[in-house]
Amino acid sequence: MSNLLSIDESLCTYCGQCAAACPMGLVSVEGGLPQTPDDAPKRCILCGHCIAACPERSLAHAALEAEGCRSLDPDWRGTPRAVAQLIEGRRSIRRYQPQAVEKSVLAAVLDIAHYAPTGMNSQTVEWRVVYDSLEVKKLAAAVIEWMREMTAKNQLIGGRYHAGPLVAAWDAGYDPILRGCPHLLIAHGKEKDHFAQSSCTIALATAELAALPYGLGACWAGFLHLAAKCSPQVEESLSLPKGNVMYGGLMIGYPLESYHSIPPRKPLQITWR
Repeated sequence: MSNLLSIDESLCTYCGQCAAACPMGLVSVEGGLPQTPDDAPKRCILCGHCIAACPERSLAHAALEAEGCRSLDPDWRGTPRAVAQLIEGRRSIRRYQPQAVEKSVLAAVLDIAHYAPTGMNSQTVEWRVVYDSLEVKKLAAAVIEWMREMTAKNQLIGGRYHAGPLVAAWDAGYDPILRGCPHLLIAHGKEKDHFAQSSCTIALATAELAALPYGLGACWAGFLHLAAKCSPQVEESLSLPKGNVMYGGLMIGYPLESYHSIPPRKPLQITWR
């Protein structure tokens, strides 16, 4: 038996919740205390499900600090209506107040997004926060220069759009790329990491929702992401670590306007089997 888990025998009720929760099937409870095989330390993905599932908090994991395991509030799930209102009320924000968001607030949003699921609990999502609004504008300008090249070559961007109108809007003093947002959140990861793209996408979606209770609004930086994939100059301007690529970004700030209703959606497409 490995020493991956330690059990407080005075608290353990042999309920087996930890064994049932382990996604790797490493924990067994055979009429006694939870046990793990000798190779468990190598196979464990450090998800913490075993600790989280224990109703008596009798279990400790050798690789996870007990102090980091916080208790959930009894009503942590909220109500269906509250959750629905949060998701349905979310809007892509394209106009922002000029005021900056405190770094501590952005850090709090990203800390929440840090708990979004990742492939095999890899937790390999990395963040680049472009906090200086002037640096945000430089990135938008880099995208515009790439679009000028596309326009000169009469090439479509993303296989769909002519860049000319966007370049013209920029030249007229309007930012159609990053919408004059004060800050930018870029999720990036290793280019060779097979989980990075999906993990970053989930983290970004989580961050967008996590920002709402702080009074913030966000919008996906699609043009910047596209340009970073197509233009070496734009990719270089992101200043990401070597071997890392951008997997998505969010413009973020305090919205300039409020919304008071939920627009309708197309009919839900669902097939039951």
